[in-house]
Amino acid sequence: METKPIQIRDVPVDALDVMRVRAAAEGMSLAAYLRRMVIEAAAQPTVAEVLARAAQRPAAGLTMADIVAATRAGRGE
Repeated sequence: METKPIQIRDVPVDALDVMRVRAAAEGMSLAAYLRRMVIEAAAQPTVAEVLARAAQRPAAGLTMADIVAATRAGRGE
């Protein structure tokens, strides 16, 4: 995996102190802790990304009436 250095400016001191404490609690350097956070955040799709992918999928061919009927049949109604 190719990596690139980044720099984050204007981080509030209080927030930075919290991140340092959390990193220490995990036995990690601040840089390693923040790197892990960035990688984990990038791995989680946003709601907009999930919806965009769902919109690209072919339609199931079912109507809401079909779904309601199947649900009721499954319940024995």
